[in-house]
Amino acid sequence: MRSTDDKAARGGFTLVEIMITIAILGILVVLAVGNFGGMNEKYKVEAETKQLYADLMDARGRAMQRNRWFFVRITSTGYGYATYEDSSPAPDGNGPPLDNTADALVTSMTVRHAINTNLAGGNDFGFNRNGIANDNGILRFVSTAQPDYDCITIRPTRIKMGQYIGGVCVEK
Repeated sequence: MRSTDDKAARGGFTLVEIMITIAILGILVVLAVGNFGGMNEKYKVEAETKQLYADLMDARGRAMQRNRWFFVRITSTGYGYATYEDSSPAPDGNGPPLDNTADALVTSMTVRHAINTNLAGGNDFGFNRNGIANDNGILRFVSTAQPDYDCITIRPTRIKMGQYIGGVCVEK
């Protein structure tokens, strides 16, 4: 017959101890997955904001490089945008307004989050031959997440990303 000292020397785990450990690990996994989903949503909004910013800067740079107007159109549904090179009539176009049936499409993107605009010209604006925007306003991606970047301010001589807080795009 073995004594209780032999049992303590073996150092095994009881079934109850193993079940408690598994329950605690399960709770931690559920909490981690919930937090990951929220973080993933934030990163998707930030990625869309950064892509739109890069496309706007590209259109602005091309306008100066090619010495012609470039236009941006936010789709009527708000779930996409396109940039156009003013090419109608040839060779160097006629400036605004955008004629998307004849001007050359440069970029077309569909996004997951709706884009709200408060531009004076509606959903269309452009960059002239000097890279100056012909509108003022904010482009904002609508989301329940609170990402670090979810809006872009458009001014004649600058484009900046920021965070939409209380009805204002706080530039960063």
